Amino acid sequence: MSHILIAGLGDLGSGLAKKMLEDGHRVSAIRRGDQCPPGVELYSQDLTEGAAMLPPDPVDLLVIIMTPSEYSEEGYLKAFVRAPLTLLDALAGQQPLPPVVFVSSSAVFGDLDGQVDERTPPRPTRYNGKVLLAAEEEISIRTLSTVVRFTGIYGPGRHRQIDKAARLARGEEALPAAQWTNRIHRDDCVGLLHSVAEGWLAGREMPPLVVGTDKVGGRNLDVLQWLAEQQGLTLDVPDDTAAGKQVNSLYIAQGHYTLQYPGYQDGYAQVLAER
Repeated sequence: MSHILIAGLGDLGSGLAKKMLEDGHRVSAIRRGDQCPPGVELYSQDLTEGAAMLPPDPVDLLVIIMTPSEYSEEGYLKAFVRAPLTLLDALAGQQPLPPVVFVSSSAVFGDLDGQVDERTPPRPTRYNGKVLLAAEEEISIRTLSTVVRFTGIYGPGRHRQIDKAARLARGEEALPAAQWTNRIHRDDCVGLLHSVAEGWLAGREMPPLVVGTDKVGGRNLDVLQWLAEQQGLTLDVPDDTAAGKQVNSLYIAQGHYTLQYPGYQDGYAQVLAER
């Protein structure tokens, strides 16, 4: 049995915690609130205010899944740089630092065009990508780590694109420009993190970077049109060429993880059925 500490016990963190518990591991967690899955040892605190409580026993793997309290540069700095480094400093005072799995975003790649994967040099242009890249680099300096860069996450409780498609079909919003869009289902985010965590715990040589995305990208207009049709609505879209990056995952392509929802039609069908 290994001891996993999860910093950030939101949707993805709670899902991962349940999987690790099912595997027979011990799971501790840090979050601002006081809710957690049964069996998790919770240390409720705000890491942006300092690490006041940590598990007294050695941690074998640290998973960091932070969510900013506000979507601004300051909010990102607090969540993705200050909080994780505060935690690493505190944990280093108790033990040699364990490997870290750090959840990041494909925003680190910036506004590239064409094919993108783990080999693509990052070129962030906005504050979110720049802050996340700084966090990735700082963590990698301190200890062994795997950064997991997710594309757009969708799934149960995440209805933004579904609602947008309905508004567009009703003529309540102007149609956006054609862009390439990349996404991954929430369940596959949890599954991919579980795969990476188990690799570290099994002593395998893990990559420093993993991209998390499904196998079926597509134009945003085609996705929105399909979502409108699934709601019994009609949305006419132009046949314009899409700009932007097409994100691929070498980790998934090489067979290290099998997607539960390879494309958005599979995943969104589940979300629509549960609404």
